[in-house]
Amino acid sequence: MKILVIGATGRTGKEIVDQALAKGYEVIAYVRRPEAVPKRKNLHVVGGQLDHPERLAFALQGVDAVLMAIGNSITNLNDKLFEFAIPTVIQAMNDAGVKRLINLSALGVGETYKNTRYPYRLAVKAFLKGNFKDHLAGESQLKNSGLNWTTIHPGPLSNGAKTRNPLVMDAATGYKRSGLSFTRRTDVAQVMLRIIDDETTFGKQLIM
Repeated sequence: MKILVIGATGRTGKEIVDQALAKGYEVIAYVRRPEAVPKRKNLHVVGGQLDHPERLAFALQGVDAVLMAIGNSITNLNDKLFEFAIPTVIQAMNDAGVKRLINLSALGVGETYKNTRYPYRLAVKAFLKGNFKDHLAGESQLKNSGLNWTTIHPGPLSNGAKTRNPLVMDAATGYKRSGLSFTRRTDVAQVMLRIIDDETTFGKQLIM
């Protein structure tokens, strides 16, 4: 299996890379700062920006799947990121002939607001509103992208060892997460890797 990770220097992205390498996968880290990624066996680092579809398409040659784990920092939470990044990823993947995309989103984005409970849903309507609007602006473009996409919607992310059977539910079932339940980054990474070949998750929003 050969995967490309976008956001490999972030906390969840690093976990995806670590777990993928532990599985024996070949991993390409597409990053702005190649020097920030330590050299390891089966890890290839490609420097590039998210507004360079040609560069990204070059990095995608021979790749089976793209796992995307980008996000804004607290200081620039409301900046536009997904709205401008996802169209570039779609273009580059179609140009390279790569169809599988798994994108890290968040619980409460778009239709998954229906899967939230009080008091978390208050945050979705308040200080997370701008950030989630950006998520939706980008992710809504996946539906007509021609890609086999899945979006992952965890609660607030936390650290800790991965669990044996992390909760994963199709958002369309209407399942509601409890008020302020956290989701471990290690579990997000293992689920994203586990569903790469799972066709039942194509075109789905998954709650964690």
